[in-house]
Amino acid sequence: MIRKYFGIATRQIHVFSREAIKPSSPTASHLKHYNLSSMDQVMFRNYIPIVLFFPNNDYDSPMKSAEKSRKLKHSLSKTLAKYYPFAGRLTCGQYVDCNDKGVEFQEARIKSRLSVILEKDNDVASDLVYPVGLAEGGFDNDSSLMVVKLSHFDCGGIAIAVCLSHRVADAYTLSTFLTYWAAVTRQTSEQVLPHVILSPPNDPVTMQEIPPPKKNWVTRKFVFQNTKIAQLKSMVALFGVQNPTRFEVLAALLYRCAMTAAKSSSGISSPSILLYAMNMRTKMVPQLPKTSVGNFMWHVRIPTTTENGSNLNVLTDQIKKGKMQVGGLKVLDGEELMSMILFAQNNYKMYFCSSLCNFDMYKVDFGWGNPVRVTLSDPLFNNSIIFTDTPSGDGIEAQVSLDEQEMVAFELDKELVAFASLH
Repeated sequence: MIRKYFGIATRQIHVFSREAIKPSSPTASHLKHYNLSSMDQVMFRNYIPIVLFFPNNDYDSPMKSAEKSRKLKHSLSKTLAKYYPFAGRLTCGQYVDCNDKGVEFQEARIKSRLSVILEKDNDVASDLVYPVGLAEGGFDNDSSLMVVKLSHFDCGGIAIAVCLSHRVADAYTLSTFLTYWAAVTRQTSEQVLPHVILSPPNDPVTMQEIPPPKKNWVTRKFVFQNTKIAQLKSMVALFGVQNPTRFEVLAALLYRCAMTAAKSSSGISSPSILLYAMNMRTKMVPQLPKTSVGNFMWHVRIPTTTENGSNLNVLTDQIKKGKMQVGGLKVLDGEELMSMILFAQNNYKMYFCSSLCNFDMYKVDFGWGNPVRVTLSDPLFNNSIIFTDTPSGDGIEAQVSLDEQEMVAFELDKELVAFASLH
């Protein structure tokens, strides 16, 4: 049986090259041992997967596929000389051996036009462009910490998928990596160097590791136009919430809708908690450079145990106050974070939320224009909400993953339908 995606048979997807791209210059001997922070050590053993789709905009003199590939490999090698931990291998879970083994680079041809993929939006689309198996699972100590896949379409368009180990960096690091790699490819002077923090050796974190669950959920994408978001902000402002942000009102709305859907599905109102992953680089004391490499995030906790606590204005206010409370932290403690997650897991119905808005993903330009779409793989966990910018910047896209029965009720929520469109 030949599996198909959007009418494209797997025999029309041909991976024709796999190689290791190594740093353009060897890593200095005093940098060979990259210690993981306690935050790095407690991160899930999975890859952060993202893909950027680029159309062939120059039809008269299109850059040949081979030339694009050559330029990307050459610039990736130079980029890895600066982001040298990504070219190493994880050792014993406590440090990276910066041995310059490189990152895996795959190339594939897809016998289809890019427009066929962009016209659809389905979970199986990731199977076309992501490295096989990496988006869903973890890795062993000899695995490449980063895997890149370049897919060529018949029309000359391409997709660049990048999967980065969460043990060495967060999503914001991945965004700054892509920006730097693109700048090196364009050979522009606008290159903001990464800030690699050399941590002292850390004792191994002995906390229980949470294994990735078996997938039993569905994922949908909802688009909120800025005009609708402005209406939401005005609504909660009437109840005394001062200067609510786009994220605060959308996180509150989707969390509320998810709790309502869970109650509709089970008939029981369970204590719930929202854990929001917050980029801490500019929130810590002292502040960290924006290009700091690693896992510099913290979870804001929003527990909800009563019906009144699920009101939109109450949730928005709690999220705003929660963000303010974590500002000024001097140290991010991985064991404390894992204790928080384990406590939430044992006492609440847990929801995760993160935002990639304002990460400038749609400004990444390797020399052939900006991407027309940036997407994430299906998330690792159920009950998750991930925000990204819309391609045109006129709103926010929310990727929501819930139990299938709960998603049915979620999609019918009148308040959600009033402000969002299913993508």
